[in-house]
Order: sequence, then structure tokens, then C-alpha cells
Amino acid sequence: MVLAPLGARAADTRAEVVSPIASPVCSWAGETDQQDVNIGAPDDDAFYWLSPLVPSSGTEVLISGYYPRSRYFSFHVYNDQGEALDSIYDQQIEPDPQSANPFLAKPPQGAGDSYTVTVRFEPRPADPAPNTIYAGEPSSSAVALLVYRDYVPVEASSPSGGVPYPQVTIADARGTPLVQEGACSTTPPAFGSALWQAFAEGSYPDGLPNDPPSSASAPPQWSRAFGSRLGNQQNAYLETVVSHAYGQIVVIHTRAPTFPNTSAGQPPYKAAQLRYWSFCSYDAEGEALVGCVADYHAVIRAHEITYVISDPEHRPANATAANGVTWLPWGAQSAAQIVYRNLLPEASFPYAAERITTPTQSVPETMGPYYPTAVYCSKVTFEAGGWRACQRSGEGQPE
Repeated sequence: MVLAPLGARAADTRAEVVSPIASPVCSWAGETDQQDVNIGAPDDDAFYWLSPLVPSSGTEVLISGYYPRSRYFSFHVYNDQGEALDSIYDQQIEPDPQSANPFLAKPPQGAGDSYTVTVRFEPRPADPAPNTIYAGEPSSSAVALLVYRDYVPVEASSPSGGVPYPQVTIADARGTPLVQEGACSTTPPAFGSALWQAFAEGSYPDGLPNDPPSSASAPPQWSRAFGSRLGNQQNAYLETVVSHAYGQIVVIHTRAPTFPNTSAGQPPYKAAQLRYWSFCSYDAEGEALVGCVADYHAVIRAHEITYVISDPEHRPANATAANGVTWLPWGAQSAAQIVYRNLLPEASFPYAAERITTPTQSVPETMGPYYPTAVYCSKVTFEAGGWRACQRSGEGQPE
């Protein structure tokens, strides 16, 4: 609903350009979260900006920006079906002359922090150029979407990571600028905020239909998502669909991967098992966000985490941070999809979701002690004995 008019605007504006010109159009339009359209399974600690592109073999796209003070950032190009064509992320982006990349090491004193990335509409060659995204040969009806992601900005008040938005320039094949868009973002009104907040905070009324979808199972079974629409190529996603038909609450328990806590002053290049991880709840189709709690906000006790997912009415009294529990809203729905993100595992970490390379590969065996065991449970059982009592109870299991 939103991408079509944005794409049309971009196409109309650029088609009229015959000489270098500064465009009043911002480089980016954002965001896609609970504040507005809430599509594409966003993460609460990630910010997304969109730039529709009209691919042409006679043009390229230049992205000029500054490294943000954030945990992670990237650029992805998608086709009109939401399939990722190519991407580049922070550590892969070489700095401009006299600048340094703070995602690789501490920059020398006095170094700049700028970079330039190019999007080319041609197949990726055997020897790709540095700082280049290859979107493939354009078709006559092609419309592409450039997405800028920024995870966990250090300054919460600055989603762009304390630096200006990257600037998008359309250039000809020789690199001569044709259109230079503004280093800004046009954010739509927060028309969805109250609606989605009420949905997230609501409870599914008793007595309504509660037939489990075919994708739900008891106990919940995790699978890796392959080819996710608008998915992040640096992320691996575990997903499961849960249903109130099997239980009031879902309890997840596992070992917590280490991560660089940039919000506490650690650098993003600090050695860690994962760059970022989070658990999020969505509608049953895995499209609209209900709630997320990421690594640095989760309660970690003795290197372990416990998540309880429920609506407010069935939230156990002991499902609190003081009791070592992280709570996620289920939302006012009978079924929900839960997603566990794993971003950029270090090479030596064998238990990341990224190590699951085929749909038939065993998720529990691959992830070992980091497998997120999920069980259905009741409020009464959890209040009586916590996650251990729920794992012993066998509630929600088919008889």
C-alpha cells in the first residue's frame, strides 16, 4: 500500500531529470514499525529507511554517509517481490580517504568517518569492486527497493546513530550526478501507533474461536526461515507459530549468546558469539510486530535467559525481571509467530542459527545448548515453579 506510491514518486521525479540537479525529495522514507504500516516483521531495536529505485543499465546509485554510532548497519537491495538481491554491511564498507571504519577497530585520532557505497544494476562479477552492491540486470518492469538498516543506535534519541542520514545520488554510468536527493528522511504520520499498541497490550477474549493453525504444534517446533520477504542477509531467523489452543503461555529457556553491548560503551567489533540477538512476537503470519526484547534488554542470569510470552491477563506474577524473566506480549490474537534473530555469528561459534543450512537439518542438534527450548504452560504452573515446572509439566502436549 505504501511502497507503490513511493515508487511512483521516485520514477516520476527522476524521469524528468536531464542535467545535474538537486532534488527536494529526501533520500529515504521510513519507517516500517508499530508507529506506521508495521509490515515486513520489523525488530523493535532496528530502524529501517526505504528508497525506491528504478533500475537502469545506464545509471548507478551512490550512497554517501557517515558511520553511525550503532551496533550494526547495512544496505540491502530487494526486487519487487521482497527478495534480497545483494547487500553490504558495516565491516565490509571501506572508508573514504582520511577516514576510518569504527566497526573494525578504534579509529586513529583525527580520522574522518565517511564512506561511499555504489549500487550497480549488473550481475555480480567474479572480482567485485569494493563498496559495491550488485542488483543484477534490470528488467523492463523492474522496481527495486534500497533499504538502510540501523540496529541499536547508542543515542536512543537519534535513530540514525548520531550522524546525518546517508545521501542518495543517481548518477550516469560514468558516475556523473543526475539527481542528488536530500540527506533526510520523510517519515509518515504515526497513524498505526495507537492501533498496534492496543493490539499488543490486549488479551484474546475467552470464548472466541481457538482452532490452532496448521503451522502451530505442541510443543512448539523451531525452524529456520529461508528466503524471508525483506529479510536481512546478515540475519538467520528461527521461527515458530504458537496457539492458545495448546496453552495460556509459552515459556522459552536457553543459554544466552554473548554480544557487544554497545549501549554500555562496548565497541561493535568486540569479540562476541553474535553481534545481536532478539526474540520478537508477531501476528500469526509473521508480518506485524507485537513486541521485541533484544539481548541488552533481556534478563540474563548465569548466562541463561527465560522468556515468557502471554497476554497481560495470563502473565504470571513472577514473570518479572526481578525473578530473572523477560516477558513478551502475545497480542490480542489466538495464534502468534515467535522469531529468534541471530545476527553475524563469529566464525568460531558453532551454535548459531546460521549453521542450519537446509530445511531438513536438526535445529536442536545444530544449536546444542543454545537451542531455545519452548513449552506451553499455564499461569498457575509457572507461578508455582517457574520455567522448570513448565518443562516438567508436559502441558499442551497432545494426549
